[in-house]
Amino acid sequence: MQKGDRCHGDTEGIHRYGVEAVATTTGHVAPREGAAPASGPRRPPPLQPLLQRAAALQRELEQGKDKPFTEVVWCHSGDPAAAGRRPLALLRQVAAACVCPELLGTVSAEAGQLARRVLQHLHGGSPGAYNLEYVTGAVADAAARFLQRRDGGIACAPGSVVPCGGTAAAVLDVVSLVADAGAARRAAVLLPAPGPPLHAAAAALAGTAAVPYRLAEERGWDVDVAEVRRALRQARARCDPKVLCVVNPGDPTGHVLSRQSMEDIIRLVHEENLLLLADEVHQDSVATPGRPFLSFKRVLCEMGAPLATTVQLVSFYSLSKSIAGESGFRAGFFELVNIDPGILKCFYTWGLSVYPPILGQVLLHMLLEPPGPDEPCYAAFAAEEQAVRSDLALKARLVQDLLAGAPGISCQPVQGGVRAFPRIQLPPRAVREAQEQGLEPDFFFCQKLLEATGIVLAPGSAFGQQEGTYHVGLSLLLPAETLRRVLGTVAEYHAAFVRDFS
Repeated sequence: MQKGDRCHGDTEGIHRYGVEAVATTTGHVAPREGAAPASGPRRPPPLQPLLQRAAALQRELEQGKDKPFTEVVWCHSGDPAAAGRRPLALLRQVAAACVCPELLGTVSAEAGQLARRVLQHLHGGSPGAYNLEYVTGAVADAAARFLQRRDGGIACAPGSVVPCGGTAAAVLDVVSLVADAGAARRAAVLLPAPGPPLHAAAAALAGTAAVPYRLAEERGWDVDVAEVRRALRQARARCDPKVLCVVNPGDPTGHVLSRQSMEDIIRLVHEENLLLLADEVHQDSVATPGRPFLSFKRVLCEMGAPLATTVQLVSFYSLSKSIAGESGFRAGFFELVNIDPGILKCFYTWGLSVYPPILGQVLLHMLLEPPGPDEPCYAAFAAEEQAVRSDLALKARLVQDLLAGAPGISCQPVQGGVRAFPRIQLPPRAVREAQEQGLEPDFFFCQKLLEATGIVLAPGSAFGQQEGTYHVGLSLLLPAETLRRVLGTVAEYHAAFVRDFS
C-alpha cells in the first residue's frame, strides 16, 4: 500500500489490492450476475440455534423441570471472563480508580500510583472524555515498546501502531482498504479453513470475496504453502486475491506455526504480491514450551532484505485474547509494516480508532507495560500471569490424555490458543439423517449432545473444515475439573451415538 490522495478504494497503492464484491444480508459475498459460484467449504450453520436452545434448557432447569442432566455447561466460547477466569487484579483496580478517583485510597498503593499516572493523560482527568491524544500518544507508545521487547529489540515506531476498539472492527477496516468498486474483478481474501468466522464475515462486509485454503490437519494444522498456491490458482479464474490471512496461534485449531512455515508463507506473499494479514491475537496463550510464539514481524525482519523491506504486513493484538482476557472492554491494536504512513489517515478519517472505548485503552496500556521486577507489585502480578499460563498448559495436556483412547475421536496437539478442535467420526446413518433435516452432521451431533448431556460444543462446520470431515470446537477456558468431566462425558456420549446410529 502506498500513500494516495484520498482514503478510498481508488487510492494509488490501495488500488493495487482492491476490487469489488457485493455483500448479501446473510454475510456472504454474492457473485455478480453471470459469475461462477465460489468454491470452498459448505456454508456453515449458525451457532445461534444451539445457544438459544441451551439457554432455554437452562431456564427449564431453573424452573425445576426434569432433565437427564443438572446443569448446562457452556463449552463453546473463547471468552475467558464468561468461562470464569479471574481478572488480573492490578488491571481491574487501576480501571476502577480511573473511573471513580474517590476509590484511589481504597485500592493497593501500586494500583493507585498507576491510576494517577493514567489520569494525568486524560482530559479532565476522566475516561469519559474522548481522549484521542491519550490513545494515539501514551497507548501507541506503550504498544511500540511492547512490540520491541517481544521481537527481541527490533525497532517499532509508535506511528505505525493503530490502537482500536477491539480487533473485530479493525480487521473489517483493514480489509476494506482492498475493495475497489471500479475494478473489473472482485478482490479476494485468502482465509484459513478451519478459522475464525469473524474473518469471512469481515471479507463479506468489506465487499471482497473469501477464498478458503485448507490447513493440513495431518501435520498439526500447519499452513501448507502448496495448498495456498492451489487456492490462489483456482480463485484467479473468478476473482483477484489480494490478501493472505494467517491465524497464529490457530483458532479453533490450537496450532502454533514453526519458523520454517512462517518463512515459507513470507516468501509466498512476496512472490504473489499479497498483503499479509497476521491474526496474532492469541499470542499470549502458548501451551507448549517446545513451540514458542514468533511474530511474523520478527521472522520477516530476521529474513533480511529484500523481503524485510518489501513484504507488507498488518498484525493484530487484542486485549480480549490476551493474558488479561478482558473481552468486554473492547481494546486492541494493529501494526503496519512496510506500509506508507499516509495510509494511517484512512483509519482516523473513517473513525476506526479515533475514539475507541477509553477504559479498554487504560487496561491495554497497563497490560502492555506491566510492573517491572523492581516494583513492589511485580511478584503478585507475575504470579497471576504464570497461573493463567500454567492452567492453559495443564488443560491442553488434559485434552490429549483424555481423548487419546476414545474410539472414533482424535485431536491434534494443542500448542496455543484457547480451543481444541477434536475430529469425530460419524456413522453414515447419522450423516444421512442430518442431511435430511438440512443440518450439517457435526451440528446434528452437537444438537443431540446438548439434549442428552447439557454440554454446549461448537460444531466444526461453523469454522470451516474439509469436506467429509467432522469436528467440534471445545473451549480450554473451563475450570480444569469441569473440562475433565466434559471430556469424559463427550467421549462416552460419542460412543453411544455411534452405537445408536450404526
